Amino acid sequence: MINRVQLSLLISGVLGSFFSCEGHNKEPQTGTETLLGTACVIILNDWERGTDTAELLEESFDLISDFEQILSVNIPDSDVSRINRAGEEGFRPDDLVLNVLESALKIADFSAGLFDPSIGALVNLWGIGTDHSAVPEDNELNQALRTVDYRKIKIDQDGVVSLMQDGMRIDLGGIAKGYAADRVREYLLTKGVTSAIINLGGNVLLCGSKPSGDPWRIGIQDPREPRGEYLGILKTDDRAIVTSGIYERYFVEDGIHYHHILDKKNGYPVQNGVISTTIIHKESMIADGLSTALFAMGVERGMAMAETLADTSVIMVDENNVVYITENLRNTFSLTSDSAYSLYP
Repeated sequence: MINRVQLSLLISGVLGSFFSCEGHNKEPQTGTETLLGTACVIILNDWERGTDTAELLEESFDLISDFEQILSVNIPDSDVSRINRAGEEGFRPDDLVLNVLESALKIADFSAGLFDPSIGALVNLWGIGTDHSAVPEDNELNQALRTVDYRKIKIDQDGVVSLMQDGMRIDLGGIAKGYAADRVREYLLTKGVTSAIINLGGNVLLCGSKPSGDPWRIGIQDPREPRGEYLGILKTDDRAIVTSGIYERYFVEDGIHYHHILDKKNGYPVQNGVISTTIIHKESMIADGLSTALFAMGVERGMAMAETLADTSVIMVDENNVVYITENLRNTFSLTSDSAYSLYP
């Protein structure tokens, strides 16, 4: 299962009529690969004359593959895995890993640890999204919780990363896809691409606007319905759209739904009435981390925090089918005509 909500692009707005707009006769060029444990799709919509789009797509996926090789906890020789094995002794990772880790620690500070890159042992214990997911025993949870504290991740002046808590495991999966998307966008822009869509397992990053100049129309997934059913439409361009929700990575045991967003206070999935949180931001990596952090904050605290964030928009959905949005979305987001949800206030 994809570990972010599949934030689907409306077909009519992405692969449909805008490609036949007057003055634009290019056919979209699309590539798809399975990387970072999910489906990665890149659609090139407009580019400078003479651009080799096939080569750009291949090189973009090569970049993502390179990032995966050093950031994934599922690859034994990745730099993240080496940090985890080294523990307190320390390991000097690639500068790229340092960049992602330092960003993760900043988001952890901002959220008072609600987003925490040291949560790897707890994630492994639950195994949500794998074939061995199960509710842990209390003693197992308590042991794993003792290893979770981002403040015990130390980076010295030489870039050596040490984990100062026995058994601690870092996991950068919470922002790795966002980082990869940001870097691919940078690469495409330097190569003359002026309009593109990067979708890494539901982490959507829009490069520019439609070739027609109009904003994209993005369908926000209804968290209670099958994928492709939308609760609302967002008009935007040149932004990342990332959603965290309770319904993509989960399992059911004894009739109880267990999702993948874990509460470091008790080790169980967060239960605060929120069922999905969407972040719209210029950087996908920041949106990635904030979607988890604000989800864990809950509606009241999360929306209050959202209004203080520069260049950030938020859509939050609660278990009572109420949709909360930041004021800067009042003119660009609307519920679908047949939506079962209500907009607050």
